[in-house]
Amino acid sequence: MEFEYQGIKCSIFGDAENVIKKAEVKFREARNLMEKQYYSQDILLELESLLSCSDYNSGNPDCISCHSISRRRIKDYEHLVNNETEEYSDR
Repeated sequence: MEFEYQGIKCSIFGDAENVIKKAEVKFREARNLMEKQYYSQDILLELESLLSCSDYNSGNPDCISCHSISRRRIKDYEHLVNNETEEYSDR
């Protein structure tokens, strides 16, 4: 999946991607639900900031790719958080 991000030439995307990658590592290392939710929220906040970027240009392919990738990843993390919350509440 990382290869699709390499073509985006934007410092805002690059900075957010660095934060997201670090949070994803922490998320994978998390030992409990609260930790996973904490890091998921960090990831979701970064992704949402990309969707509200003040430099967005609908004619720029990098911006279009950034939004597309961000929307897809938000769905993945929202789904993951919701599933974990449901699993936890079933106990």
